[in-house]
Amino acid sequence: MLRYFTLICLLLSFSCGAQTVHGIVTDTATGKPLFAVTVVNTTTQATAYTDATGRYTIAAKQGNVLTFSYVGYKTVAKFTPSSILIASLNVTMEQAEYQLPEYKITRDSRTQYQIDSAERKNIYKTELDRKHPSPFNSPVSAVAEKFSKKAKRTYKFQKSYQEREEQRFIDTRYTPDLVNEVTSLTGDSIGHFMYAYPMPYDLARTASDLELKMWIRNNYKQWIKKPQPLNTEEAKKD
Repeated sequence: MLRYFTLICLLLSFSCGAQTVHGIVTDTATGKPLFAVTVVNTTTQATAYTDATGRYTIAAKQGNVLTFSYVGYKTVAKFTPSSILIASLNVTMEQAEYQLPEYKITRDSRTQYQIDSAERKNIYKTELDRKHPSPFNSPVSAVAEKFSKKAKRTYKFQKSYQEREEQRFIDTRYTPDLVNEVTSLTGDSIGHFMYAYPMPYDLARTASDLELKMWIRNNYKQWIKKPQPLNTEEAKKD
């Protein structure tokens, strides 16, 4: 009888003590796993991230609140379920919809990127304003457009122009100085890191400064697990 009582006490102590919570985080609409979701135990401030399969593991006790946050998605808060030692908690996250407030930009308030971008659009206004003719309203023009070398060059230019503009904007947020601040990488290692982990345009557009740093930090954790090319500056010192 005493042994059963002792066993019950041990089980109760385990259930009240530290636990491990694990699960999978997926997109509500598509069911696809979400990579690099930030999971925080709001009681202990312990932090974890989901891997490429959407899986996470974090220490938590029963009743602790776990928050799941991800760029472009609504933050989710969940109580740790009751269990002995290991608890399972799968989470789905919905994409957030943002409505930006209307505001006027004066020349003095614009960034250098905005000023340069506006000037480039003005220079290439004719090429950028060209649109495909509607096959319903102008069937003859639409057919002729398909065989026009000038039209093909113009639309190819529009595509490459958009890609360059997106990269220029990314470069204003994803900078070597920021990578150095978050990771302490220096010299050629910064370039190797940024080449290995290019920042998506949508992330650069929507993420806060804190979220960008978290994205860099999470990728850096993956980076240091792999063999890295020797830093040129460090090689010179040797």
